[in-house]
Amino acid sequence: MTNTAVLTRERTATRSSPQKDMKALAFFGGGTGGHLFPGLAVAERARERFPDCDVVFFRTRREVEEKVFSNSGFRTELLDISPPAGGARAIVKYSLQSLRAISAIRKALARKYDAAIGLGGYASLPGIVAARHVGLPVVLLEQNQVPGKVNRLAAPFVDLVTCPSPEVVDLFRGRREVTGNPVRGTVVRAAGRRRRFFAAGAFSTRKRKVFVVGGSQGAHGINQAVIGALKGLAEYREKIHWIHVAGDADKKEVEKAYLEQGWEAEVESYLRDLPHLLSHGDLVITRAGGTIVAELAVLGVPAVFVPYPHHKDQHQTKNAEALERAGGAIMVPEEDLGAETLRTIFEEILFEPGRLLAMEDRALTLGRPDAADAVLDLILELKEQCQ
Repeated sequence: MTNTAVLTRERTATRSSPQKDMKALAFFGGGTGGHLFPGLAVAERARERFPDCDVVFFRTRREVEEKVFSNSGFRTELLDISPPAGGARAIVKYSLQSLRAISAIRKALARKYDAAIGLGGYASLPGIVAARHVGLPVVLLEQNQVPGKVNRLAAPFVDLVTCPSPEVVDLFRGRREVTGNPVRGTVVRAAGRRRRFFAAGAFSTRKRKVFVVGGSQGAHGINQAVIGALKGLAEYREKIHWIHVAGDADKKEVEKAYLEQGWEAEVESYLRDLPHLLSHGDLVITRAGGTIVAELAVLGVPAVFVPYPHHKDQHQTKNAEALERAGGAIMVPEEDLGAETLRTIFEEILFEPGRLLAMEDRALTLGRPDAADAVLDLILELKEQCQ
């Protein structure tokens, strides 16, 4: 390693003490559930360990954030900021909005906070800059195996970057530590309740539950591939129950396809209790954002990862590779996700109890249910160093 301390920490839950307390945390970023959920995981765990800890999320006005925060119980502050995508005009607009946001955030941070946590993405940068200006310790949460642009840019100027795996640390400058990707309490609790449905007898008589999850906003490519394959999979119609998170834009079309083909299916635009439902699933077909990969490893649900094919850095492919190598998942390119591929998956995995059990066990070896605690312990260390 070429820079400062890099440690892989195997941590368990730490109880607070009078000497180690946390009064307030500020979180910055959003735009997708993949960015928000690790921050929520840390915030929830902070509230459990330090009941008086005040938490605020500085976020954008995107619809997915309205859904995520509607019942979260956390205070939020809205930022008028748009993504810098779409050419020079969009970049100029983002720059001007960021300058205004930095000024507003600096005023909001005038009260005492223990740390600022950047969640990645364009919406996190103004908060990172503002927190640096007022002298707050700044921690970045990196969720992916290929770091995002904002985190790569900001890493040398912050106090710490937490990484999902040892392979990521060399991609940053400055202090980095491996904590795993924080998962929400709902995921940890669902993992604790997960039953093995594949016992002899019970497995042979019930329909298999197959989830299709494109992310917090759905995935059009996966939606189209799955509903396009339904006609060619008619022999499984009485053997499979689908639960399909299609997103707002595709929900009606997907729902219609299952109905017309005579399948038993639940189609939703968004599922707030997805971790609990996933814990009762046999197989999930999903994108491979860093957060969903981490959640499935904790849950132990066998996965078919279909990485988003249009990212320049192909970070979803990198995210999926570790779980695939461990034997807890397989990876299928989106263009190959048709009836023939799904038939092979059903025969070789879904209707093979031994294979499903083995994939579950192997996925669990990579799960890090303690990652949120690991992040909080590091924040406490930074706080002590600053005193």
